[in-house]
Amino acid sequence: MRCAEKTLVETCTGREVPQIGPSGKPGLPADVHCIIMNVTSVSTLGKYLATGMPVVSRVITVDGDACEKPQNLIVPVGTSYEDVLNTAGLKGGVTLGKVVAGGAMMGPAVRDLSYPTTKTTSGLILLSKAAAQPAQVNPCIRCGRCVEYCPMGLEPVEVNQAYAARDVQELGKLHVDYCFNCGSCTFVCPAKRPCTQMMGLAKAFYLGEIKKGGNK
Repeated sequence: MRCAEKTLVETCTGREVPQIGPSGKPGLPADVHCIIMNVTSVSTLGKYLATGMPVVSRVITVDGDACEKPQNLIVPVGTSYEDVLNTAGLKGGVTLGKVVAGGAMMGPAVRDLSYPTTKTTSGLILLSKAAAQPAQVNPCIRCGRCVEYCPMGLEPVEVNQAYAARDVQELGKLHVDYCFNCGSCTFVCPAKRPCTQMMGLAKAFYLGEIKKGGNK
């Protein structure tokens, strides 16, 4: 289950989804009598029940400083990113530096514009070459902002140290597997450190070691 759902359930109802549910598997909102569905899923389900038509199109937001005509488009599933971007257009005299699929906080960069849109594609952000340049990374000043703003209450600074030491047991104690890559830690970091990417690497390493039988 996505950790974001746990945060949403606790914020809205005050109920805490257990890490391990009654079945012995990871806890679900249903364990505390909640069901999480986004608006798009509810709408799609309603259309399917009324017409029998599966998901064949998706509303995609196209925006960014390099976008000529920011807009929402109803796009058939399977349409290439390139065709979507050609519809929105690029600003004159602007060089496209990067395309981000999804939101500004969690969306990954697109490697190939021939990749097709899917039923989960929510948006494309067109960044100019200047905007796509990464900020200069400075040493951590241990200000604690990444800890303060983490919705899961994690400690990216401590996770970074444990990951550098490849300490599986410490990563388990720090609950690195709770991270859902929301991007908050990177966004608030005054040193512009890639905290989210580091958390993702640490989580992947930890889960990989656990799967191989490493110590929790």
